[in-house]
Amino acid sequence: MTNFQRVAIIGCPGSGKTTLSNQLGQLLNRPVVHLDKVLWAPNWQMIPYAQRKQIHDQLIAGDSWLIDGMWRSHLADRLQRATLVIFLDYKRSVCMRRATLRHLQNLHKQRPDIAQGCIEKHDRDFSNYIKTFNKKVRPFIIAQLAQTQAQVVVLTNPRKASKYIQQLINASCN
Repeated sequence: MTNFQRVAIIGCPGSGKTTLSNQLGQLLNRPVVHLDKVLWAPNWQMIPYAQRKQIHDQLIAGDSWLIDGMWRSHLADRLQRATLVIFLDYKRSVCMRRATLRHLQNLHKQRPDIAQGCIEKHDRDFSNYIKTFNKKVRPFIIAQLAQTQAQVVVLTNPRKASKYIQQLINASCN
């Protein structure tokens, strides 16, 4: 039995964390917290670490939450409180293609899952982060997942994510 009390959705940019979390939030009738919306300041300015940590700690202190986003600096704390972790462990090419498409669809726009005053961008640093994610960040994620008591669901492509949601929908209808 899956415990959806405290859900963390993690993965590379472009993997579909926001899409999956919105679908799951709708299914569970629960608000979704997008970390990129609450941990950035306008114009993509980094909020100081202590302030970010305080915001993040308040979010994960709750009895029930659905949070999407990576924020490696806060991942260990989130995974310690989570009851379910969904890791979108996709190929780099999938994430790059999806992030590029998202950028083109939202060019010069404010997305609802991003902090106020942060206009859609896809610069060299962002591309490099996606390109090196599986080599640099994925090992850290795997190590953190090995330490969590939460149930872990690893989805390796968008088709499996869609199938996972469909299974949850089917289960809720029965």
